[in-house]
Amino acid sequence: MKAKQFSCWLLFGLLAALCLASSTFATIVISETQESGLSEFTEQSSVTLKARVLTADEEDKESDEDFGEVGDVDPGDTDVEAAAKGKAAGKAKASPKADAKPAASDAKQASKPAEAASAKSKKQREKKGPIQNKVIEFAPVANVTFGDDIDDEGKCAKEIEKLCDDVEEGESQLADCISDAIAQSESPEPGDDIPDISDDCREEVYQFKISRNTNINRNIPLAKACKLDADKFCNVTWFFGYKSGQVISCLRDVKNQVSKSCKVQLFKVMMDAAVDIRADPMLYEACKDDSENLCKGVKNGGGRIQACLRDKRMQLSWACEEQLFRQEMENADDIRLSVRLFTKCMPDKRKFCKDVEPGGARTKDCLEEHRDELSTTCKDEIDNMIERRVRDFRLDSKLRTACENEIFNMCAYFGDLDDIDTYDSSVINCLQDYSAELKSQECKRQVKKYVVLASQDIRFDVPLAEACYEDRQKYCAAVPPGSARVIRCLTNNRNNLSPVCRATLFDEEVRFSENIDFQYPMKAACQNEITKFCKDVPHGNARVIRCLQDNKNDKEFGKACREEIISFENEISKDYRLNYRLAKACQGDVQALCPSVCQQNDGQVCGGKVLRCLTDKMDSIKADACKKEVYYFEKMEVSNFKNDIILAEACREDVDKYCSSVEPGEGRVHKCLRDNRKKLSDTCRKEELLLEEKESETIELNVNLLKACKAERQLFCSDVQPGQARVFRCLAENMNDADFGNNCKYQIIYKLQRRQANWKLDPPLRKACKNDVTSLCDAEDSQNSEEGLVYKCMVSKFGDLSSGCQKELGRAVHMAFFVWQPGAVLTADCDDDINRFCLSVRPNMAQRPGAVGSCLASILEKQDRSDRRMLPAVKSDDEDDDVDRKSPPKLSDKCFVLSDIAEPPNMKRAFDASLSFALLKDQLDKIEMTTGLPMTTRDRKGSAQGISLTGWVAMLGMAALVVLVMFGLYTVYKRFRGVNESGYTLVVKQQHK
Repeated sequence: MKAKQFSCWLLFGLLAALCLASSTFATIVISETQESGLSEFTEQSSVTLKARVLTADEEDKESDEDFGEVGDVDPGDTDVEAAAKGKAAGKAKASPKADAKPAASDAKQASKPAEAASAKSKKQREKKGPIQNKVIEFAPVANVTFGDDIDDEGKCAKEIEKLCDDVEEGESQLADCISDAIAQSESPEPGDDIPDISDDCREEVYQFKISRNTNINRNIPLAKACKLDADKFCNVTWFFGYKSGQVISCLRDVKNQVSKSCKVQLFKVMMDAAVDIRADPMLYEACKDDSENLCKGVKNGGGRIQACLRDKRMQLSWACEEQLFRQEMENADDIRLSVRLFTKCMPDKRKFCKDVEPGGARTKDCLEEHRDELSTTCKDEIDNMIERRVRDFRLDSKLRTACENEIFNMCAYFGDLDDIDTYDSSVINCLQDYSAELKSQECKRQVKKYVVLASQDIRFDVPLAEACYEDRQKYCAAVPPGSARVIRCLTNNRNNLSPVCRATLFDEEVRFSENIDFQYPMKAACQNEITKFCKDVPHGNARVIRCLQDNKNDKEFGKACREEIISFENEISKDYRLNYRLAKACQGDVQALCPSVCQQNDGQVCGGKVLRCLTDKMDSIKADACKKEVYYFEKMEVSNFKNDIILAEACREDVDKYCSSVEPGEGRVHKCLRDNRKKLSDTCRKEELLLEEKESETIELNVNLLKACKAERQLFCSDVQPGQARVFRCLAENMNDADFGNNCKYQIIYKLQRRQANWKLDPPLRKACKNDVTSLCDAEDSQNSEEGLVYKCMVSKFGDLSSGCQKELGRAVHMAFFVWQPGAVLTADCDDDINRFCLSVRPNMAQRPGAVGSCLASILEKQDRSDRRMLPAVKSDDEDDDVDRKSPPKLSDKCFVLSDIAEPPNMKRAFDASLSFALLKDQLDKIEMTTGLPMTTRDRKGSAQGISLTGWVAMLGMAALVVLVMFGLYTVYKRFRGVNESGYTLVVKQQHK
């Protein structure tokens, strides 16, 4: 019985001992990670992990940390692993304060005599023994040595002694210290000593990092910080099984949803994987063969293998390309994870973005903004990054976030944002096409950024780069990309391009015409002018471009900017669709008025055909905005002949022959061509005549007249609205004013004389007589003659013209006499009469506009009265001339007809109704011709409208008026007072009823 009791107690004792032995185990607790750890991460190194190894006795001190326990034995362990764990547990029980360092302590004791000599110069670190970690239950247990660090007596012993002598072992502190030194050696700062790190030491650090990333439990700080997140997002191994690095990869995929402490640790892991491809197990597994075949000889570390693989992306296996894309997309937010980019752009980052906090792609955006100022090596890397982004929008996290709704709804994207199988390079182009409909302002800003980039470099315009690949090699192979050079080269070779390239190029040109930000050469050349003239003008809708156009002739406008504006105007004149403002305003009118003028296919420009159609049908345009834009285009045409594509083509040889030395602009070439009008080819002369017709409509289109008459217009015609030649008529009517300048007078006279060449140059006449010319003088009009054939036809058929046309023709002939010159087209039939009857009396008469016309009007009236026997002949000024004394001057038949047409009809009726006024007028004309003093006032047609009294004549007139008034008052007084001056008395009798 006692033996049985003793056996039972012995059994219980053994069980208790066994239980006690199994209850003693090691656990790991990670200290609280400061949130500022990530922001304090240096540009060339990782943040030092803060971890410490605790025994079971210390676990209570960290009870406030929400971490799981680390078990000694995993249910899935093999017998060998379980035995090893039991042995380790027995040693821990025998010496609980030994802090789990069996093998290392024995080795240290064995080498203690050998190290005694260097004890004073070498830091003595406490060796930490191996432990087993299983914080993440669904991941395999991990054996952790040296407190989760490298051995300070291993292959990095010399480097540690030299560079990390004050760093403690454990929590990856030594490994991080050496990693910092390796990073510094890869991209040293100016003046720094480059650390000497042996290849063996580098490899030991790399292998340590690689090992930690294969199993999350090998990275104790990561396992502790991400335990809850791993359980929440990545506990799927029970179904799919466990793969190397699977849990860490899962956490990277959901990095935006994990806790802050987990994000800090994940960033360290991602940094390790970015530096060495082997630290990303899934990427390394997929790309191992590709890296051996394509990147043989490339040194590990520094992100070199990944960079090599990206450079040879077209040769990669599908699995490798997919994993490489996955890492690139994960690392897109932080420049530090793009190792090669970060290394090559470090000096530029310090120069331009030193105050920009890392993360959120902020540093990359900053460098993009300074692309033109970056060093060559950095700019190449930034350009490569942008080129990859434009081909797959998912590499731009900002665009993905800002435009997520638009990507799925407007662009019908049904793929997975994180899956390379759903690659679609058209999404960014789709967003650009619908940019006007985007509701999110941030999305608009991100999309605009890509349009700006595409306008600068063909590599960033995927559709254009792909469509024009062969054409670029053929015509622009020597042209370096950037600054829109390749795009301009293709534009200059437009007619030689393949249909696909030409059409794509045209579409992009239309897109770029909307904003000054998309016109890189213009914006670069006009920075000062934009600030000076257009500072408050908002960008978009081509508003800044129009502002620059309006001010290009200002004296303070730079030459380089002016040349860009002129070049831009020449280009948009080739096709109305390239003129953003006009194309937008005239969309409906083009469809209504010019639907089949231009075949819009294959990217062929319309060559100014639609613009010509719109200008010809200006009166039929319904939209006021369209009229305004067409009118602005007409101003461009008259200013620079190159902006009229049809005219420029027709006059190419004539310009080269007669005006090659004339600088285009401000109507100079047009003036040169017109000065050589008789020498021009028929096609060129015809085009210039058409342009003159447009100019005649408004003074705004007449560059020389507008410039010469600026002051006179302000003085005499400030209230006159332009159009229908109203301002021109106002100036002509005031031409004899003493304040009228000679330069303006010369331009007015020139234009009036020029009108005689072709009836279409007189807008009111053209409008009033259009139907009459079509029915009566169509043959003459079809010749486009500049010899006044239509005028002569209408004069010969004057009685058949409509009343409105008769009136306007009379005005036109009257104005021709108003500015008479010998040999003028319309008045040549009267030259002999004018010389004989007018200039012989007053030789200087022709110098005063209107004098010759008045002379002919006077002669006409005298002749008319004589023929109708209505009035005796008026004596001539020359009393010695017997002929003139007997009869008035008589005009030739042709001159009589012209003068009769020019004489206003109302004057004849006035003369017939009042002979006394006619006689008075004749006498005043005689006094006027003798004294030179104006005695009558006339309208613009020469009709006498009143008497002009000046000097003593005015005094006599005033006296006569006073006498007349007094006499009238006296007469009224006598009638009311009954004053009798006749000698009899008036008796009034009333008849009685």
